[in-house]
Parts: sequence; C-alpha cells; structure tokens
Amino acid sequence: MGKTAKVLLKTALGAGAAYLAIGEIMYEAVLNKRFTKYKNDRRQVEEDLYQYYGSPEEQTDGDAWFVSMHPEDTALVNSQGKTMYSNIFMQKEYTNKWAVVIHGYTSCPRGMANQAFYFYKKGYNVLMPTLISFGVDPSKYCTMGYKDKDYVVEWIDYIVNMDENAEIAVLGVSMGSATTMLVTGEKLPDNVKCAVADCGYTSCWDEFCSECNEMFHLPSFPFVYAANTVSKLRGNFDFKKCSPVDAVAKSKTPTLFIHGEKDTFVPYWMLDKVFNACTAEKEKLSVPDAYHAESCDVHPEIYYPAIDKFLDKYIQG
Repeated sequence: MGKTAKVLLKTALGAGAAYLAIGEIMYEAVLNKRFTKYKNDRRQVEEDLYQYYGSPEEQTDGDAWFVSMHPEDTALVNSQGKTMYSNIFMQKEYTNKWAVVIHGYTSCPRGMANQAFYFYKKGYNVLMPTLISFGVDPSKYCTMGYKDKDYVVEWIDYIVNMDENAEIAVLGVSMGSATTMLVTGEKLPDNVKCAVADCGYTSCWDEFCSECNEMFHLPSFPFVYAANTVSKLRGNFDFKKCSPVDAVAKSKTPTLFIHGEKDTFVPYWMLDKVFNACTAEKEKLSVPDAYHAESCDVHPEIYYPAIDKFLDKYIQG
C-alpha cells in the first residue's frame, strides 16, 4: 500500500471513529434514561414527582386523586417475554368504557394524572402503561414510542380479554402522543373506538433534527445521523422508522389531534403534517398561547370540552 493510500485509510478510519464516538455520546444522552429526571427506581420517581408537584396542598386535583388511589403496578409478561407495567384504576361499578392514557418523554404514569382523572370522573376505567425505560421498567434505553406501541397493543388485548364489550379510547401527550399515533397504525380490535394525540411529532427523525437545530444550534449531520447509526447497531430502533406520520396514513381509528400554537419543542407545524396524513375520521384542535404539553393547563376550558365532544361521538358506554 502506497503512502497516499495509507494516509487516506488512516484519515477514513479516524473519521469513522469520530463519527461513531459522536453517535455514542448523542445516543447515550438522548435515549439512556439515567440521564433524564425520572429514574427507574420507583422511590426516586416518587421523590422527583413530589418535588415537581410540590406539597400535598399544591398538588393538582388529578395528582391528589392519583395518590389517593394508592396505585400499584400491574405486571404482564408479553408475547416477547418482556414484563410490561401499568397502573390500572377500575370504577367501583361495572363499565365497559376504558381509557388508555400514555405518558411522555420526561414522565411516567403519574405525570398523566390530570388526564387520567378526567377520564375517571367521566366513568371510564383507566389503564396507564409505563413506557420502555421509564418508571419501574428496567430497560435502559428509550424507544421514543417505536417499540412501546407493541406494549400498548398488548395492553389493549389485555382489556379486551377481560371484557369483550370494552369500548376503548387512547390518549397520549408528546412521546405518548407519538405512541398513540403509532398504535393507530397497527391492526387493532374493533373495541378501540377513538384516539386523542396531543402534541406528537411526525417522526423521531424529524423531532431529533428539529431539537438539534433549534435547541443546540447543531447541524443534523453528523449528530443525529451518528446517533441513529449507533441506535441501529445496538439493535434499538431506526429513528426514521419511528414515524407516526406514516402510521396515521394507515389508521382506521378516529383521531383528535391537539397542539399548542406556541409549541417549539415539538414544533407546531407538525400538527398539520400528521392531520393531513391521517386517513381515518379526524378532527384537530389548535390551542392558543400553549407551549409544549401545556394545552390542558393553559386552556382547560377549550381542551376538555373538545375531548368531551369527540369522545361522545364514538364511545357509547
């Protein structure tokens, strides 16, 4: 091998090593949940959430309700041999109405207490799945909804096995919204009547590129590209295949899409992308003055009546 060839080879190997090193750093920072607020240890989760919500006097009505229900984790071994976890709240008297309420990226079931309480007050049983690597789930790496959708589908089957007459609504916020949309792209039982997708992203790839550019002022290449390479090499998932916008294009589930107009974390423009792609019956709600995942808090007088009206079209009870 000539001197020039050796220099080129050395340069290529160095560039490749640097690319993978960047990918490892990005992958660990974004998808390893040790680097986010909500750890796998339940005691740490409860401590963090106590700090987030404040003293009992400062809790929201939903969080106070959640705590008063003394939630316990229901564990289910799925078809892949993985143990899944959910908090399940049953009505005192029988009802066939069910809500599956899905949390976001820096959260856990308790973080969705307000939405869960809303459904419970309306007479729904509520199932709140713990997504992969969050809460008590022991997995190390998040999948941004990609593999979580399979967990949620199995929880839906769990409900239907309990009650073949179940009528199910699915609601998710942020990453939970992306998961909800991914679920609607799957083959679902007729028991799933409708879905609410609040501030979900078009795809994991789009979301990471947007955040890389807007928050960190870094180019998508090499950072997002390298992280995706590492994710695939590790057998986690391909950011481009985690695509809610493609899932809703196959959906038969009536869906209400919600987004805060001031959302820059999951950019507001993504609302029209997923809404226009959806092939099922659909509605959308733009919430003024709301940043990311704030629609229910900033304008509850808009948010919950819109969901009421939508649910009443599809859930008979």
